Amino acid sequence: MDKVPYLLKRDVFSDEELRLIFDELQFLNNSHLMQPPENSGSARVDGEFIKNNKGVFLRNVYCREDASSIIRLLKDKLEQYVIEYSNVHITNLNAADTNEIWFLVSYYENEDCYKPHEDATFATALFWFNKEPQKFTGGDLTFNNTNEVVEYKNNTFVIFPGWARHSVSPVYFDGEGDREGRYCVTVGLHLVPK
Repeated sequence: MDKVPYLLKRDVFSDEELRLIFDELQFLNNSHLMQPPENSGSARVDGEFIKNNKGVFLRNVYCREDASSIIRLLKDKLEQYVIEYSNVHITNLNAADTNEIWFLVSYYENEDCYKPHEDATFATALFWFNKEPQKFTGGDLTFNNTNEVVEYKNNTFVIFPGWARHSVSPVYFDGEGDREGRYCVTVGLHLVPK
């Protein structure tokens, strides 16, 4: 395959929606909720964790999805974008039929990265956020088998097949700040037999 059949959207949320999302991200990013790779769903190669960041599955924080602005707002965008994504390539056709999803909030600071891996999903959706002005470089998404690079930008959505080998380049913090690195909300989309 020459290119990974992905869908990219920039400037996804309004300023008010971003404020709600970022307030929740700041709440989640504390030492009690955000967990190291061994507790936040890291892929492994030869038994070694291949990501260096912190994360939390939102199902471990909220007993009701409607209690989370992140889940509510991202689900609304997913509904419209998954239909568009399913038309990008024949391999994506069943994306609109996914019937199980999960949400993982990840936070990347200085030199945090995610080495090349595939996901155990039908499709993986990523939503990227940071406090403005951006105080870091890096954090780009690379599709490793095709050498396609999706440059990191705040308020971005990208969805791609779980089989696509991908990685996140190291994040280099340019300044000082509290929780002002790269946030990624990963949404795993699955087709589960019923």
